[in-house]
Order: sequence, then C-alpha cells, then structure tokens
Amino acid sequence: MPAKRRSMAEFLNLAESGAPTVTDGLKRELPIDRLFPRQNQPRRTLDPAELEQLAATIRTLGMIQPIVVRPLDGNSRDGYEIVAGERRWRAAQLAGMSTVPAIIRSLDEQRTALYSLAENIARSDLNPMELANGYQSVLDHHGFSQTELAEAIGQHVKTVNRVLRLLKLPEGVRQLIEQGWLTAKHGEVLLTAPKAQQLALAQRAAEQEWSVRELERQIAKPPATRQPETHHAIDTDMASEQTRWSEQLSAEVKLRYAKTGKVQIVITVASLDEYQGIRERFLRSDDS
Repeated sequence: MPAKRRSMAEFLNLAESGAPTVTDGLKRELPIDRLFPRQNQPRRTLDPAELEQLAATIRTLGMIQPIVVRPLDGNSRDGYEIVAGERRWRAAQLAGMSTVPAIIRSLDEQRTALYSLAENIARSDLNPMELANGYQSVLDHHGFSQTELAEAIGQHVKTVNRVLRLLKLPEGVRQLIEQGWLTAKHGEVLLTAPKAQQLALAQRAAEQEWSVRELERQIAKPPATRQPETHHAIDTDMASEQTRWSEQLSAEVKLRYAKTGKVQIVITVASLDEYQGIRERFLRSDDS
C-alpha cells in the first residue's frame, strides 16, 4: 500500500533538528513599514479593483485575518518578510493603516516557499500560470522532485505534472492564460497541437471565445479546413493604441479584443507607488 500523502500543515510542522518552527505563534501588531514583500512570491498579479474592495473592508472592519511573516535574515531588527498575506498588506496600506496584525514564524527558505505556495493554493488566489511558476520555483530552488512537492502540498503528482506542463507553451499562450483569456484546460489541449501552430490557435481561441471542446475540434481538423482567421480593422491599430495608453499612464498597458466586441485593458505596474499614482490620476479625472 502506498504511503499516505502528508498535508501541508503536517509537512510544515515537521520540526528541524535543534530549531523551533514557530518563534512565538502569537498575533502581534507590527509597523506596516517594517514589512517587506517576498521576492519569489508565486502570486504575480494583483487586481486593483480587488485591492480597493479589500481596503474598503479593512477600513470598516479592520484586518480580520493576520498575515504571516518571518524575521529578515533571522533578525527582527531588520524588519520582516511577508510569507503569506501580501495582498492584505497592500490593501492595509491603501486603507491608511500604520500597523497590521501578524504572526511571526521562524521558517527556513524551503518552508517559506512552501508556506507561501500553500496559502495561495488554499485560497485559490493563483491563476494557472502563477501556480505553474510557483511549482517550478520550488523545484528549481529547493531541490524537490515532483513527487516530493506533490506530497508536501497534498496534491497528486499527476496534478502537479499537469500544471507544470503549461510552462511548455509559447510565451504568448502563457500570457493569454495568465490574463484570463484562456483557461488551463485550453492550455492542456493546445499542448496536443503542433508547436508551430499553438500560438495562432490560442489567439483565435481567445478572440473568438472558443470553448475547450471547440478548440479540440479545430485542432483535430486538417489545417486547410479550419475556421478561417478573422481580422478586425481595430487590430491594426492595437499597437498604437497600447502605446498611447502606456505613454499616458507611464505604465505597461496591453489591450485584448474579443470577437464579441469585449475589450480587456491590462495595466501592469512595478510597485504600489506606481499603482497609487495611476489611481490618483483616474480619480482626478472623475472629479473634473
């Protein structure tokens, strides 16, 4: 009989030799400016609208769930690294809080990576590509095999492997999945198509809003009989439109047009300060 997979809690609570896992385990109020986001945080995108909504809740009710931190370089005088709860920390900044409730833990780098990954999995906070990159980061930097990682996070190894295979897709396809235009299942189906055709098929699937089943049908057809590509006049102006948006906002802007006429505007900023600058610009335009 195969050994039962450990839960994440069981894995994290395995004490290291001579070192306690928990520094104090109590909820403490820590200065918000002494907390720093984790560099290898698996979650890479933060929805500004969700942040604003969370900030409004925090203003009304306070921060209900504490974040988890660890001392930087093992020394709390240097501040704390956020292990789990970066989104709450950023929302607390928007809400104008000076301190946040936090639980301090003494975690090595391996456990920190797993803890951060596990919290996001439990909250379903990661899009498929963030999850795949999070898995790959743990494999690359902490010497885990896929089987060991699956055991540590309580997943079946086939599930972990299926997620990791998405990283084999072309960069353009991965971006469509990360931005929500395609699902992980679309990505899995695209992996069955010839490599040279994957990006074109993905773009058409996104523009024409193909279901997974329709994508499967299109891949199964000989290339000459596939549904012809549609070219919208607006597509020819996409690059210039993106440039105008990017220059106006001083940030990276991507536009995606769907067959139905739906347009998605994706604004990527490098820091919370940049986000707040763009937010203030929009608010000023609303008031004028």
